[in-house]
Amino acid sequence: MTHKLNRTRDVLMHLKHYIKGRTIDMGAGSAKYRSIIKGHASEYVAFDSTPGGKIDVVGDVLKMPFEDESFDTVISSQVLEHVKRPWVMVAEISRILKTDGVCLLTAPFMAPYHADPEDYFRYTQEGMKSLFQDDFEIVECQPYGKTFMVFFEYVKQVYFSPYKKTRRGLWSERFLRYLEKVCFYLDDFVRNDQVYANVYIVARKK
Repeated sequence: MTHKLNRTRDVLMHLKHYIKGRTIDMGAGSAKYRSIIKGHASEYVAFDSTPGGKIDVVGDVLKMPFEDESFDTVISSQVLEHVKRPWVMVAEISRILKTDGVCLLTAPFMAPYHADPEDYFRYTQEGMKSLFQDDFEIVECQPYGKTFMVFFEYVKQVYFSPYKKTRRGLWSERFLRYLEKVCFYLDDFVRNDQVYANVYIVARKK
């Protein structure tokens, strides 16, 4: 397990050297990783199913409005679990990627239910590799977010879920930050490869 990587932002920082050329952020949402990606891409395209101020192109990840082999890098963070036919999404990634282009993708393994708007799947390393095995060379595939970070994610979802219409005061924000730091610290003492929050894959198109 990659012990120093707990958050998706950590993973993208760890993998940023793979980002190059024209890059699409699939399921960009609020485009919160824009600054990381734009620092390495020659062009950044934020793609999402929902219009928003930071979204460049609106569409469906299962049928994207782009030409074949039009991107050098595809990035998708915590989107795959919301897709009813993930194998079709991977086929679309293959279609829009240039040969030798790279896909960086993250998805949850042990995470609470979070419909946005739906929540279909969870992924192990083996499951993730199987989705990409036909058209891609698997460069890296690792879990991230260890045992106590799994606990943290469940606490956050139950009491402070962004999908619930609840008021979150300053105290709750401080508590979450404190709890996250405690869980991050405790995970240094745990060696367990069976309990992890998420998985990432780096796959190069053949």
